[in-house]
Amino acid sequence: MAWTAITNEVSYLPGLLYVGAIFWTLGYDTIYGLQDASDDEVIGVKSTAIKFKNNLNLFLGICYLTSSILMFLVMINLKITYFLIFLIIFMVSLLYQIRIYNTKDPERCLRAFRLNNLSGLSIFLLFFLTANSNQWN
Repeated sequence: MAWTAITNEVSYLPGLLYVGAIFWTLGYDTIYGLQDASDDEVIGVKSTAIKFKNNLNLFLGICYLTSSILMFLVMINLKITYFLIFLIIFMVSLLYQIRIYNTKDPERCLRAFRLNNLSGLSIFLLFFLTANSNQWN
């Protein structure tokens, strides 16, 4: 709704951004859920951390790659010229999360999860700087 109000047009781009955010959330929520996955299994909680425990790197990779591709498509369609800097920061932070989490070490899972502050900051700055430069008008 805000997109339409600002740009006076209906577009698929907010939908792409939304789906990208869903896949990003699936990834970081899975890492967050790893902290107590063994307790969750005992009490019967259903989570992606438990469901994909045998293929976590694949699942996280697919979620984060899908999110990155969708973010890329949004940025390229908005003709944001300097988006690669922020997208690289976003992607490196996601890849680093996959690299450092450890299913047997809740502290490392929390550290990986907290890296999403950097991921979110990079995407926020990208859109904030773009909106303030009136590049969409």
